Amino acid sequence: MSKSVGIDDIATYTPKIYLDAEDIAKARGISPEKLTKGLGIEKLSIPDAHEDAATMAAMATLMLMEKNNLKPRDIDFIHVATETSPDASKPISCYVQGMLEMRYGEGSFNHVGAPETKFACVGATYALIDRLAYIASGWNKAPYSIVVATDIAKYELHSSGEPTQGAAAIALLLSENPRLLAYEPQFTAFGTVDDRDFFRPIERSTAVVNGQYSIGAYLRDMKIATDSYRKNMVKTGMLNSTNESLMDKIDLASFHSPFPKMVQYAFASFLMHDWRNLPKWKQITQKIGPEPSRGNLSDIEFYMSEIYKDYRKKFTNTEEFIMEYETKVADSLKAISVIGNSYTASVWLGVASHFEARKDGLAEKRIGIGSYGSGSSAIVCSFIIQPEYKEVIRNLKLIHNLNKRQKISVDVYEDLHENRRKLNESVNSPKKEFVLYSIGTSETDFGYRYYKYIE
Repeated sequence: MSKSVGIDDIATYTPKIYLDAEDIAKARGISPEKLTKGLGIEKLSIPDAHEDAATMAAMATLMLMEKNNLKPRDIDFIHVATETSPDASKPISCYVQGMLEMRYGEGSFNHVGAPETKFACVGATYALIDRLAYIASGWNKAPYSIVVATDIAKYELHSSGEPTQGAAAIALLLSENPRLLAYEPQFTAFGTVDDRDFFRPIERSTAVVNGQYSIGAYLRDMKIATDSYRKNMVKTGMLNSTNESLMDKIDLASFHSPFPKMVQYAFASFLMHDWRNLPKWKQITQKIGPEPSRGNLSDIEFYMSEIYKDYRKKFTNTEEFIMEYETKVADSLKAISVIGNSYTASVWLGVASHFEARKDGLAEKRIGIGSYGSGSSAIVCSFIIQPEYKEVIRNLKLIHNLNKRQKISVDVYEDLHENRRKLNESVNSPKKEFVLYSIGTSETDFGYRYYKYIE
């Protein structure tokens, strides 16, 4: 790939309402610390009654276009990745096109390609690679393509997954000679296994997940992809041998986050594997003991075992791990901890969170991406932060917008979750009219204009 291609800008959209993690913990009779410290979750982003994955995607895309003064003719693809589409046939990207034409005029986007990619939470990274390859090929008919990751993580009330819920969309502006992140295609690697750790049947709006097994699949696939990424670095001379530390080549990292503590698990497993043949690992094992034998256990069985979890916990308490984690990963979770899970969007929200936390000294740094999707597949890839990044992140405002949200009660959350109606007392009508809650959605949002609310 001779051309420099990558991410020119980012825009994020999160619902304007949230549920406090301590409130849902108390309502479910569990310790708040189990969520805030055990999972790393402080707040859950909750979609309003008029919002779904399509409206969130449209809002993120509109924000991206407006802050870059883009016209429809400047874009040749709107490529959406999601696993919570409102339509099993029509792609969300067409819904986004229709909503954008409410702003830019009927037919203004009828020249764009509008595919949708589905591969659980890794789908947006697959879509990103596809579109960047298209731009690098020279086939693009306009300067920019847009990839949008949008999802609502929704689980049954009172289920184990309920406290990890969340919702968000992030739109990525792709181009040649990007101002923000330049892609390194020569290192990109995959780890894919046909598995069934998580699924959402067509007839359901909530997912079915085997949590512990899914964590094991995440770590297994990430190991496969990491080993391949390392080999690709060796082939290009970036690493001299397979025994060098891969992490020494990565300045920042963002991992897929079903819940923030999972990122710590993933990074710990990554470092244990990366440092195993280095002198520093001998020093660490003198403190915490040798790695436990896996015997005849498969990777997933080993990762699910208590002996492995106990050893990993010891490792995460070492000063070597803490220093690496705080320096390269922790900032990626500042937004995630107050959003919750957002499936396809989460790993890219981690990238945005890095930029919000550290605005200086990032030029020419390498950011590594560990993207995972159930079913299952992992992608490990990387980008170089560009010298012009400061002018781009000045208008990111992710944390600013999150701080403006409105808190809702557990009762309101449950009504929204179950699509329950309430009496609309403001309607001056002799007949009773019921509406869905509308708390955080304003008349300027696509969700308010695109759907009918009163029934």
